[in-house]
Amino acid sequence: MIEPKTPLNRPLAEKVVNNGVPPVLFYFVLLIFLSSTIILCGDDEKVADVDMSQTWSMKRFYILVFVVCITGSTQGLLIPLLTTFLEERGVSADVNGLSAAALYVGIMIASPLCAWMVGRYGYKKMILLGLSITTVAVGLIPLFTNIWVWSALRFTVGIGDSFLHYATQLWITSTALPNERGKRISQYGFFYGLGFGIGPLGLNLLSLGENVPVWTMFALLVVTIGLAMQLKEDQEKVTSEKREEKAAKHHVAVVYRIGLVALCPAMLYGFLEASLAGNFPVIGLREGISKGWISVLISAFVWGSLVFQIPLGILGDKIGRKRLLMAVCALGAVGMFLIPHLMPNAWALFVAFSLIGGLIGSIFSLGLAYVTDLLPSRYLPTANMIASVHFSLGSMLGPYTGGLLIKGWGGHALFYLISASLAAFVLLALVYRHAEASESSSLPVQEKQIG
Repeated sequence: MIEPKTPLNRPLAEKVVNNGVPPVLFYFVLLIFLSSTIILCGDDEKVADVDMSQTWSMKRFYILVFVVCITGSTQGLLIPLLTTFLEERGVSADVNGLSAAALYVGIMIASPLCAWMVGRYGYKKMILLGLSITTVAVGLIPLFTNIWVWSALRFTVGIGDSFLHYATQLWITSTALPNERGKRISQYGFFYGLGFGIGPLGLNLLSLGENVPVWTMFALLVVTIGLAMQLKEDQEKVTSEKREEKAAKHHVAVVYRIGLVALCPAMLYGFLEASLAGNFPVIGLREGISKGWISVLISAFVWGSLVFQIPLGILGDKIGRKRLLMAVCALGAVGMFLIPHLMPNAWALFVAFSLIGGLIGSIFSLGLAYVTDLLPSRYLPTANMIASVHFSLGSMLGPYTGGLLIKGWGGHALFYLISASLAAFVLLALVYRHAEASESSSLPVQEKQIG
């Protein structure tokens, strides 16, 4: 067990009070979101469509995105919060990054089980199981200070997140009307990003006590469980998807051949999100940036993505999602390359993080939408599982790789690696175009609307 150099709560809380954003801002943002969600959930409108009328409900959709938002905020808070605690305790950057990666190891290990569990138990039970696992793990965090216990709890949170994210993603993508699927996926990404953006602001609650951020999140998760219990699902639809999953589970190679370019953004986004949330607190502290500003900068990246999330989704419908992914990743690569040159100017970083987040913060949802363009619906459960594994793998590699780079070459190296990774994706999308078209040629005409 690593002994702390200084008491955990006193210096951290004092610095956040002096340098951070007032805690009232966190509660103000949270109040606005909760109020709007309650209003939206009051509308139980169902889509009047012959084939989908029994499977699509706006009330259910808003409950699902609320669940996604709260669990996103759990990730957004726990990663920088525990990373900051461990940095205060003198834990090395690589070990700190390894601990942060535990959450995503849990997501990746649980991912292969998700399709089978949804088919056997249904969406609602899967979501409630994931929420329950996450809530219990979060509630146990304040009771321990050992890095390895925290890592185990992060791993457990990852398992819960994997279950509920898979179920919510598949429920939305499989029931949304075809002409609204891109819009709904963009909204899903928006609410996840909203939660992930609110999460780091919880660091400012440390001025009220060391455990206040965690207990606040625990209370929100309990409320979310109660809301999720109101969900109703169409068992016939779940059974149908179980049959489709059995038919498609042996075609992972086909999914990769057709959808490789569309599945890569999930890994890129996972690496980007986890490395920034898990490593930037260490980089910022060593560059002399206050903890309050660190939380604001991480949130700025996410909030920037929220501003552009839906507009980019609409733009993708018009110009094609592949072209859009290539464009935003190319611009993001340039932006990430420039960030080290802006250190430690907090305001310049705020502008840069907001703009870059706006460009590349939507690549996960754009990738999911692009997958639905390329693949028949029977392959979507397999594709969602692969995307989840990709996201988990990128998220797992992000904090540990970032920690190694910080230890060996300094924090600037992380941004150069992210820049190179985005540029590599652009090259892959360029050279893989003909193979993609060749594989898609065997699909029905209506499934080849790549856009």
